[in-house]
Amino acid sequence: MELQTRVMATVAEIAEQYCDPNTGQQPWAISWSGGKDSTTVLVLVCRTLQMLPATKRTRPVHVIMSDTKIENPILEDYMHRQVGAVNGWARWAKLPITAEIVSRKAKRSFWVGILGWGWTLPTNGDDRYCTHALKIEPQNLRLAEIDPCLQLIGSRSEESTRRAATIDKYREERGSRFTVSPYSDGRRIYMPIVDYTTDEVWQILLNPLPWGQSEEIRKLYKDATGECALINPGGSVKATQACGARFGCWVCPPITRDRSTENMAVKYEWMKPLTEWRQLLKDVHNPKKHPELRSGYRRNRTPMGPGKGCLAIHARKYLLDRLLQTQEDVNRLRELDENPLHRAPIALISEDEVEMIREAWAEDEAKRPWLINNREMEPGDFEKAEKLLAEQQELRKERRAKKKQLLEEKPFVVATV
Repeated sequence: MELQTRVMATVAEIAEQYCDPNTGQQPWAISWSGGKDSTTVLVLVCRTLQMLPATKRTRPVHVIMSDTKIENPILEDYMHRQVGAVNGWARWAKLPITAEIVSRKAKRSFWVGILGWGWTLPTNGDDRYCTHALKIEPQNLRLAEIDPCLQLIGSRSEESTRRAATIDKYREERGSRFTVSPYSDGRRIYMPIVDYTTDEVWQILLNPLPWGQSEEIRKLYKDATGECALINPGGSVKATQACGARFGCWVCPPITRDRSTENMAVKYEWMKPLTEWRQLLKDVHNPKKHPELRSGYRRNRTPMGPGKGCLAIHARKYLLDRLLQTQEDVNRLRELDENPLHRAPIALISEDEVEMIREAWAEDEAKRPWLINNREMEPGDFEKAEKLLAEQQELRKERRAKKKQLLEEKPFVVATV
């Protein structure tokens, strides 16, 4: 199917859903990250509403973007400017579209948790709590207030095997573009571009966005990957994946290397201190390199063993000092950047967060002496920790096996798209 034909079919389907009399004037919500896929979904929705007569543009559309407060600084600046551009264009075009940014409260931020309370870093396995805590949770709180009848997302099966498996798990029917949110009671999710390829997405984004030019988003991906094959005439795998860069938090602990920030640091020298501090964060939490920086206990005094458990308070203080120094280094280098947009100073951590972090240290020093430093474990604690960890590992294995069995046994009905 030619891309133009596919796009027109998608626009027609979006229009049909938007004008569905069964859902009345219940609002829609679009989850927008600023990346290529969710931007493509927003573009298609905007084009659809432009094509509808004014009398049918009655359903409000809420565009929600989550800011983790530890986003890649270039992407964060882009996200905030894009939200303003979308709102300005929607008012000019008289479309019922409103874009907004949501975030987790400061007292539950990443910095307060890691540097204040000494949380262990999220991993790329069962302990990857950050995505839900920093992105999904604040968005879900806003969605609960809006109560949309349909949530539109930019998920695509081609993104990864893991993403494809998740999509298939929650689809209403095999091959359907509709699914149900695992985070709410029955909220329907619509994936307009679930079967689009990366090349098709970039072909769409070669055109101007309804609210402005598309060069900036293409440049973001180019800077993040070091190359950018927007058009793939040879059909090579390299070209297809060239603009598939991962964007996200510049401190992202689950990934081994943040290649997007590293690639950007080649062009923007002020980003080099960010890559250095991120490595420092991982080294401090590495029990093989620095077991003395871990307390050996959880916050509730559950023994975990040497080199495990919460960060000791002195390690948290060291990290905050280095983060504040990194912030100064970044802003000194930004003053010399060629791009005027990059010269303004940025805050890697807010003053409110710094105050909350220091309050957390004071509370731990007063109430939890086992977290002050890496003092020797009490007699018998290490043995208890080994036994507890073995039991927990066995429970995780059982849960994974049960999940795998449920996925294999899931029945599928006849496909309807």
